[in-house]
Amino acid sequence: MAFRFHRRVRILPGVRLNFSKSGVSASAGIRGASITAGKRGVWSNVGAPGTGLSYRSRLDKSPAHQRRVAREQQRSQNESKISVQLTLDDRGQLLFRGPDGQAVDKSIERQLWQQQSESIYTFLQNELERINDDNELLLNIHHDTPALSTEAPEFVPVNFNHPHPQEPKLPASPEPPRLPRRWFWHAWFPRLAAKRDTKARTLQQEWESENQRINSVRTELQQEYADAVALWTKQRDAHRQEQLELQKTFVHRRDHDVTFMEELLEHELAELDWPRETLIDFDIQQHDNVVVFIDVDLPTTEAFPSRSAEVSKTGKRLLIKDKSATQQRKEYMQHIHGVIFRLIGVAFVTLPSVNHLIVSGYTQQTDQAMGHETDSYLISVKITRDQWSALNLDAVEKIDPVTALEQFTLIRDMTKTGIFRPISPHAS
Repeated sequence: MAFRFHRRVRILPGVRLNFSKSGVSASAGIRGASITAGKRGVWSNVGAPGTGLSYRSRLDKSPAHQRRVAREQQRSQNESKISVQLTLDDRGQLLFRGPDGQAVDKSIERQLWQQQSESIYTFLQNELERINDDNELLLNIHHDTPALSTEAPEFVPVNFNHPHPQEPKLPASPEPPRLPRRWFWHAWFPRLAAKRDTKARTLQQEWESENQRINSVRTELQQEYADAVALWTKQRDAHRQEQLELQKTFVHRRDHDVTFMEELLEHELAELDWPRETLIDFDIQQHDNVVVFIDVDLPTTEAFPSRSAEVSKTGKRLLIKDKSATQQRKEYMQHIHGVIFRLIGVAFVTLPSVNHLIVSGYTQQTDQAMGHETDSYLISVKITRDQWSALNLDAVEKIDPVTALEQFTLIRDMTKTGIFRPISPHAS
């Protein structure tokens, strides 16, 4: 049955897009993740919670991700050009609605076609892509399978993010006092001279006292700053040493520490750009060899796209057609084989020391005897890294995942038109 393993990952569908005045950027919404771009490409920097480690993996090898970013950006730009809301009915007929949600007058429709035809055609094209693109992503999910030459997750030192202590602003020393001037007539008036001398001594004493206080404050602030710098330097050096130690052990842990291998695989799976929300259970077992077991919850045939669309001859509406049952089954067959295919590639790249995989797919079916939904396995593949390396993954779009998986140890009970019967998967 499903849920055999203690690790579970929920892959969320699609790319998350951040729109701003400066443009659009894509992000993955998992804890501890960020995205950086540079001359070497686009990378995901991931902090693995509970491990004290961060690592990075290549992201810009996903054509589906790039297509959707471009299309979402185009849709966002076009939406701002049309004040009237455009929608499609179930048959693909274009509907024009005002701010109140009511259909606009036919004269306004004609005026919009005359003045905003380019934006309307773009809307129809976007809707066409939205309907068909979901189907394309499902059918060609294996196109985003990474080649074995893809760089495995590598250690990235975590920056020491504590700011350097700021140098204090020292109070200025007081200006020496301007003592009263001695004039020649002071010799003639002893009292006046005594008064002048008293005032001069008082000013001098006040200045010396204030200067001593300021110097004391300056010394205290300078000492506090020196202590803060010393502590910051000690913490920075300790952090650097810790990162060096982690870097030394990263590859060993990635390739030999089963618990850490599970952390890496969980994060890589969670980051996948995926067309539908999907649950994946997995386990890594170490006997004579390290073996990765993956179970994926496949969609049911009822949840698969049942329609396709094309632009009408007039170009002013979409023609939405229902697919035949046979076509739906064949596309479903293509999809679930593509899912298994891509998961194999991701696991082998993420864990370069793993040589054996068992990937199985299950779905929910109704038990006709009892009337309850049960988890039924439809496909299970056992494969080694050497077998996988025989595929030309640099031209993955030329590979048929249905035929490709047949080259390996495959358990599957399926007709040519894509009717599946339950199986017993490879034993764990």
